[in-house]
Amino acid sequence: MAKGERARMKYIAWLWRGTEGVRVNIVTRILAGTARVACGLLMIWLSKRFIDETIRIGTQDDIVQMILFLVLTVVGTIVLRLLYYYMTAAATVRKTNALRLFYFGTLFRRKLFDGHELHSGDVSSRLSKDIETVSSSIIDTIPQMAVTGIQLVGAFLLMRWFDARLAWALLLLTPVLVVVGKLISRRLRNMTLEIREGESHIQMQVQEGVEYNAVLRSLESENWVLERLGLKQSKLENDVMRRTRFTAVARFAIGSAFGLGYLLAFIWGGLGLREGTITFGVMTSFLQLVGQIQHPILTLLGMVPQLVHSTASIDRLDELEKGADETPGLVREGVTREIECAGMRPGVRGRLGLRFENVSFGYKGGDREVLCGFSHDFKPGSKNAIMGETGKGKTTLFRLLLGFIKPDFGRIDVYSECEDGAVTGLDVEMCGDSVEISEATRSNFVYVPQGNTLMNGSVRYNLQLAKPDATDDEMKRVLHIACAEFVNDLPDGLDCEIGERGHGLSEGQAQRIAIARGLLRPGSILLFDEISSSLDEATEAELYRRLFEAFPEKTMFFVTHRTAICEMCDETVRL
Repeated sequence: MAKGERARMKYIAWLWRGTEGVRVNIVTRILAGTARVACGLLMIWLSKRFIDETIRIGTQDDIVQMILFLVLTVVGTIVLRLLYYYMTAAATVRKTNALRLFYFGTLFRRKLFDGHELHSGDVSSRLSKDIETVSSSIIDTIPQMAVTGIQLVGAFLLMRWFDARLAWALLLLTPVLVVVGKLISRRLRNMTLEIREGESHIQMQVQEGVEYNAVLRSLESENWVLERLGLKQSKLENDVMRRTRFTAVARFAIGSAFGLGYLLAFIWGGLGLREGTITFGVMTSFLQLVGQIQHPILTLLGMVPQLVHSTASIDRLDELEKGADETPGLVREGVTREIECAGMRPGVRGRLGLRFENVSFGYKGGDREVLCGFSHDFKPGSKNAIMGETGKGKTTLFRLLLGFIKPDFGRIDVYSECEDGAVTGLDVEMCGDSVEISEATRSNFVYVPQGNTLMNGSVRYNLQLAKPDATDDEMKRVLHIACAEFVNDLPDGLDCEIGERGHGLSEGQAQRIAIARGLLRPGSILLFDEISSSLDEATEAELYRRLFEAFPEKTMFFVTHRTAICEMCDETVRL
């Protein structure tokens, strides 16, 4: 199979899968559209009879009856058109939401830190414009093409009934237009891909400008950044106008062909009237049917670029799935099975330890190993300080423990301490074998990253990210442990709204709420990455006192540069 044919089959298969959940809606709309086409053709036939027969030889009752039929046909067409519009709107929003939810979900299934990370602005563009494009193709363009094709066939058959020669003369233009349309679609796809990429680059810079507004101002680089954005927008404008000019020329050529076709029908009908071979009713029907034939062809050719645009968007959306597991459901089921087979339950409570055996790791594209032959046994319930220069692997250590990345060599095991003090299995009751670190063991870890990681919303919402069903008492408990009682004094307390990245709070306040959020998780191993960097010495000391007092049985790791924290811990490991 040729490469082009494989690509077409790929897009067809993707679009077919995309109709899942809205197929009944699509079929119903195609039927409604077909009924609307039938009403339109019936209107033409009734118009011919009204002019040629009813007006000339019909009685008063015949005229009233024919007018009633015409009115009913018009009303039926309007009702069917409104039904089609309503069902299209309902299906579009449903499909757009479903696709956005699915591809947003893939972001949580993509492999992290593998050298294929996407910019958040680019991802936002794909989750908005590209999803809107493919949703429009699935919900609107494809059904409309089916209805338009039915309209073309019906109009052709009716015109052939009136005059076969004229019908075939108009239809002869179709193969030529199809070939032209195919050539146009190839160029349009490349142009559209360039435009989509340009839009993504602009979205990236705008998003970064908003996120790092204060940094850019401090650097006094606003004008330079604005100039770069202006250049990107100028390029995008040129690309859009280039595609618009190309499309306009193509439409002019196609429109000219259709204009000549309509003129042919008009002259044909005029000569027929002069020679007496056709009636005024047939002449009127001819002119209406020319539109019924030309309009579908023109519509179909206009829809081809829309489908072409969607193929570029399909490629961009497929890229979001690269490196992701097949489906969220299978991931969860697989993790559960792995945990059960290991004799370990999600969120198991108990004293857990970690054993590193000759672990080495280096990032793709990196020029060296971040960890090289690291071995250590962190005892259950121990409090450990992790120190080292920047780039020595402190944060990488946490990523390995959370299963975001896997060692290039070596092994990391998590194990539990049995009731009699012996260290063997993971489950306290079963005391089975140790379990190697993976995504399946992530439920046993609490991770509090460095810096401000709060999200737009209330304090309650930020805490619920760790435990959606947490009670107010549970939230107040962890806020106390994290020295974040100030939340009680905020307007609306837990329901106080905070901005993106904790806007409205100090860095230290945001950091303490993030600590409280992590503590809501039931994991037995706590990973803290520079959690007190924005705290004063007194608050820092009180924070650690409360942590050790509240969770004496839990194993804790503190990435830090402060010797005062090392003195509080059982062991200090330097990387």
